[in-house]
Amino acid sequence: MNNKMISWFKPQLGILSLFTVLIFAASCSSEEQTSSEENAIEVEVQAAQSSISATAQHFPGRVESEDQANLSTIVMGTVTRVPVNVGENVREGDLLVQIKDDQILAQKSQLEANMVQAKANLENTEKNYNRIKNLYTEKSATSKELDDISTMYEIAKANMEALEARMNEVNEMLQYTAIRAPFDGVVSSKFVSAGDMAAPGHPLVTVSNPGSIKITANIPEKWIGKVAEGDTISVSVESAGILNAPAQLYAVSEAGDPASRQYAVEAKLIDPPAAESLKPGMFAQVSMNLASRDALIIPQSALIHRGQLTGVYTLTDDNKAVLRWVRTGEVSGEDVEILTGLSEGEQYVVSADQPLRQGQLLTIR
Repeated sequence: MNNKMISWFKPQLGILSLFTVLIFAASCSSEEQTSSEENAIEVEVQAAQSSISATAQHFPGRVESEDQANLSTIVMGTVTRVPVNVGENVREGDLLVQIKDDQILAQKSQLEANMVQAKANLENTEKNYNRIKNLYTEKSATSKELDDISTMYEIAKANMEALEARMNEVNEMLQYTAIRAPFDGVVSSKFVSAGDMAAPGHPLVTVSNPGSIKITANIPEKWIGKVAEGDTISVSVESAGILNAPAQLYAVSEAGDPASRQYAVEAKLIDPPAAESLKPGMFAQVSMNLASRDALIIPQSALIHRGQLTGVYTLTDDNKAVLRWVRTGEVSGEDVEILTGLSEGEQYVVSADQPLRQGQLLTIR
């Protein structure tokens, strides 16, 4: 075969190969379409509808004891003993913190000595007063003598009363050198150790009653008008395994913190057994439905997850499946809010007899 013949056959063979490929592709496409039509999957569909959705607001909270005492002192002194540890059960009257009281005891001893002397002086002055008073009645004493002894008697009484008041003050100070449990409970916090300096007003230990638990939180000023005593809220305490447990507000502060502009609220779990796993000091999250708005809501079961993407199958005009990626919002029970990717009135697949794929022909139940 000469070169001219070869040159003529090459283009013809290329055209023939291309024609063969096109016929084969058309045949495959026809077979796939026929197969797709034959394997149509039955599905249940719904039209996306807007509804009123309550917007949940979340606030950090904490678990506290209703009976909780932050114990401090009114005296300045060195801590000599702290015979309790955090978590230890204590009985009413048990010693929690001992503060050095040598100086106060010395003051008490001095006062006791002064009171003995003042008492003797008062008794002697009272006798003289009664004697002069009787003599004055019998006109055997002058009015000046009666006035003088009356003055001395009043001074002796006032001096004795002053010493007694001072003794009461010293005894009270001594009570504050021995800090004792005000009720049966557990030591939930300890702020000092032996050798530390105790100062007036500074907390030393905290005692809580674990059998009486409450949830506290602070609500911003913008929401406090939508909160009232008796409202039902949700409480989650992850460390105790509690998730969205119902609770009831029983206290709402009428005065907010002027610095943070927040208002304190208190709640109790409605189910008492659930509170048994709570311990004072645990972190809690308080959720409240404080606002309502229109939202596109669909069942969570209709969602399709592909890695980090979330989608939902919709339908074309010829009933073929189209996977539409969406962005979700608030979750409420078995429903989820759709923020973007789906419009009101669009049909989406709620359930299917088999797994779906893009372009799958669908049969609506």
